[in-house]
Amino acid sequence: MLQLITSYSLSQVPYITYDALDHYAEALVGDAIPETLAAPAILDVGRFIEFYLDMTVEYKRISSDRNVMAMTAFNAGIVQVFDDSGTKPIPLIVKEGTLIIDPILMEKRNAARCRFTFMHEASHWILHRLAFAADNPFGSPGVFENQYLAAKEGRIDYSRNTRERNDIERIERQADFLASAMLMPKTTLRMAFKEFFTYYDERPHTIYRGRNEMDDQFALLLPEFVADRFGVSKRAALIRLEKLNAIVGSLRLRCGTAQYNLMFS
Repeated sequence: MLQLITSYSLSQVPYITYDALDHYAEALVGDAIPETLAAPAILDVGRFIEFYLDMTVEYKRISSDRNVMAMTAFNAGIVQVFDDSGTKPIPLIVKEGTLIIDPILMEKRNAARCRFTFMHEASHWILHRLAFAADNPFGSPGVFENQYLAAKEGRIDYSRNTRERNDIERIERQADFLASAMLMPKTTLRMAFKEFFTYYDERPHTIYRGRNEMDDQFALLLPEFVADRFGVSKRAALIRLEKLNAIVGSLRLRCGTAQYNLMFS
């Protein structure tokens, strides 16, 4: 696997810009499955995770109320999972690099959500192993636990334009962004972007909500088109397009969004 070269905080959380994460995501995907960068396509997440990252996947119910849908084990040990009914706790022996996924995500209706969850957890493994190392003296007790990281519902929304208040918010935003960038690499997303406008016999351009009726329609249709081409949710596609300033909220670029453009960089 291609290694990330960057600086780290005292607690071993990487300092890295979204722009650098974008380049790293494309390098990873190109190294793992080169054909993915030839044209817009759905990333084979199973091949990426199990064969490129050499992670082990376990399909277990992690919490009785399904508040936790996925978990990454950074160190070998025992985690508590549940039987199918969610009533009986069961110990599960895991090795370093085990990804635990709730089986409900494997249902067809959850395909896009499952794919993103897989890549979110893979992103933690790629970016945050040092932070969760058993010998890291600066891991936050009760949060890092120097063992496992659970992905809970309602985690930090990386699309918001607010500064991270702590390491957990930072690593969740990083994992969300890297997952999105690997599922929708900038090179092939640009191809899809141009393909979309070609279909409507329009010149590719940044879509400004509120400029005219056509752009307002494009702002609704483009995320659907991208979601279908890359096998992600419409929301994930929309956030990715907004991060790249392919769709903006008004005639002025919103403060805090990435200062690079899908079409021209």
